[in-house]
Amino acid sequence: MSANIKVLGIYREEMYSNRAIDADKAILDEVLSYFSFSLGQSVVVTKIRPEDIAHTVLDFSYNLVFSMAQEENILAYLDILESRGAIVVNSSKAIRNCYRGKLSEKLSASVFSYPRFIQLKVEQVLFEIFDSRDGYWIKRGDFHSVTDDDVVHIQNIDELSNALDNFKKRGVGEVILQESIQGELFKFYGVRDSFFNLRYMGKTGHHRFNTLPGNADIKFDQFQLEKLVHTVANTLDLDFFGGDCIITEEARIYLIDFNDWPSFRTCRKIAAEKMVSYAHNKLKYGIKNANVII
Repeated sequence: MSANIKVLGIYREEMYSNRAIDADKAILDEVLSYFSFSLGQSVVVTKIRPEDIAHTVLDFSYNLVFSMAQEENILAYLDILESRGAIVVNSSKAIRNCYRGKLSEKLSASVFSYPRFIQLKVEQVLFEIFDSRDGYWIKRGDFHSVTDDDVVHIQNIDELSNALDNFKKRGVGEVILQESIQGELFKFYGVRDSFFNLRYMGKTGHHRFNTLPGNADIKFDQFQLEKLVHTVANTLDLDFFGGDCIITEEARIYLIDFNDWPSFRTCRKIAAEKMVSYAHNKLKYGIKNANVII
């Protein structure tokens, strides 16, 4: 490794930081600051906003890249950096794996406890669907939510046509129609095979941002959940990740969302330390040894 480590930080596009622009910026700033503090003068850090990249002279000589971006033009840039030997977290492959349609396909195996779903074109006429006692969620099929309207609940199949028309009017071509699972909602944050944080959000309802008073002390196998989450992260090739899960009254675990590099807003400092340690080890020892203690 050269004496000077060139590090690039790429912020998330504001259009993909629905309700979390400041929080997304804060976690990347925390990681870059802690990385610089830990390694001292040997680190040279550059930060860019994807919105400004068209006006930026691109450098292809970085050793390490921390990227929260999701647009394809940025991912193509990351592809080139990786091909030239840079360590990129999260990689372009991992980010593409988290596009909703591909994510759902990869989590369709029963071992991942992902609710039943089908992929639909918004013009598609659907005459028959699996039963879902608590209705269905319709989710934008490419990226995760750009606006609040990208994830909506319907109670029965009769409401599907109007809902699909609304997606179509906004230029969304494909959606996921997914079984609605009710129970206690938890949000998790993680660093692959080295860090896991869980927080209770409330009891689920029929609006994704409005939970109800519930049972934060519900009994379930948290070790099983942590193991499952890290298995998914490895399947998706994600280094830094987050998501949501539901615990039913029967203590069954359902993963309902998984995404690349969330805000870590309730555990930012400790998560940033783990992320920096992970990235430094990945840079120093290679991809398969990112959790070697140094």
